[in-house]
Amino acid sequence: MRYFAPIARLFVLLALFVATIRCSTSAAQAQTNDVAAKLAEICRKHDVPAMTAAVVNSNALVTSDCFGIRKKGTSDKVELSDRFPIGSNTKSMTATLAAVMVDSGKIDWSTSIGEVWPQATDDDIHPKLSTVTLDQLLTHQSGLPGDISEFSGQAWASFFEEKQSPVLERRRMLKLVLSKAPSQPQGKFAYSNLGYAIASAMLETRAQESYESLMKKHVFDPLEMHSADFRSMGSAKQLRSPLLWGHAQSGEPIDPRTAGAENPTVYAAAGTVHLSIEDYAKYARWHLAAKPAPVLRSQSALDHLHKPQVDYTLPGAKYACGWICMDTALGPALNHAGSNTNSWALIWILPESDFAAIVCTNSGQQKAYIACDEMMSYLMLEHASAKSTKRAALPATDPGEVTPERLVGHYQLNPNFVFDVRNENGRLFVTVTNQPTNEVFADSPTQWSYRGIDAKLEFHLRSKSPAYALTLHQNGIAQQAKRVRE
Repeated sequence: MRYFAPIARLFVLLALFVATIRCSTSAAQAQTNDVAAKLAEICRKHDVPAMTAAVVNSNALVTSDCFGIRKKGTSDKVELSDRFPIGSNTKSMTATLAAVMVDSGKIDWSTSIGEVWPQATDDDIHPKLSTVTLDQLLTHQSGLPGDISEFSGQAWASFFEEKQSPVLERRRMLKLVLSKAPSQPQGKFAYSNLGYAIASAMLETRAQESYESLMKKHVFDPLEMHSADFRSMGSAKQLRSPLLWGHAQSGEPIDPRTAGAENPTVYAAAGTVHLSIEDYAKYARWHLAAKPAPVLRSQSALDHLHKPQVDYTLPGAKYACGWICMDTALGPALNHAGSNTNSWALIWILPESDFAAIVCTNSGQQKAYIACDEMMSYLMLEHASAKSTKRAALPATDPGEVTPERLVGHYQLNPNFVFDVRNENGRLFVTVTNQPTNEVFADSPTQWSYRGIDAKLEFHLRSKSPAYALTLHQNGIAQQAKRVRE
């Protein structure tokens, strides 16, 4: 098993349906009913056992609900109190704990592996790994491979036995991996669960306390995340019905009490946290509010967590400490997705819209991720609002004779949102990145409208040349996208 961290896709609804008015407190019950109905619709559409979702602003929980069954083939309904695994979304929690320790002076972002274990020889820690810093580990720039299995499949399998305490398991892991040279270019993004496991060992070594205990004391307890725990074989065996089951990529139910249902304790920092959706929402709200208390002392430590540091795999996106950072139609965003191959969890934070949301499901199938992404887009539509600022108007020029052929091209709104405009016998069709195609209809040679969607595209042209930009008009907001080369 391993964790995945794909970037979440924005459905076309995000750009075409930007909510401009938040729902009032008096409509809270209606919001909850709407969320429940949407969860039911999406679960049935994608044949997903269960989903749960929550929305917060910087002050409070806005809405939360769940739908579905704990195990496929049963009638055991999921509840808000069920603890969902969040996989790699644990990584930002690990980085948050690192910020706590930086705040207390026990470690620094620039502290290297060699400085944490100064008695180690070159045979213990490869010289190229000795200088790798905590910050590089948390931003996937260490050069380490993704997983222990890339060193030894047999060794990786042995960690599932969990014969020792998590602290001792991580010490065993260090002896296995630190003596080897980095397998990836250092200073560049290369996703590594292993890097986070090493980071957690650094934190517990400096604090002289287990990573799990530190997380509970400094993150979970201050935020009152009472349901949050690190799943292990020991804790799994103590679980009692009713149980939330995961579902493998084949769709088969996975008993949470069995070996392999979750990754081993050596990977706690990379992603073995399970918690209720409303407790996860408390964590999201703290990051959204972006104020240090009650977890941190200094604003600088918190700001460091959200600072984009390295180019991510998607052009224009960057990786921070456990967060993917990107620009969207609703402003700068933090997001991440996590899976233990039997589940999916998705989180988005949009500070300019005072919006954060989480969606989780108990299936690791790809269609379950699509379902989470679709639900997230719905929550953005209903609860996020863009600032009503407009960009400066493009210069007015004589467009000459405008024909549909001159409008054809690719127009980039942001790195993950490109309009592909095509002409088919005088009819104009528009596709947004990874989304279905829609036909638009001419109001004038330069203005084309969607049907059934209150949105309009305005094309900007100069005499005899193809359109050099378009503007999306929606709910009083104008967003410009410039033509990009084919």
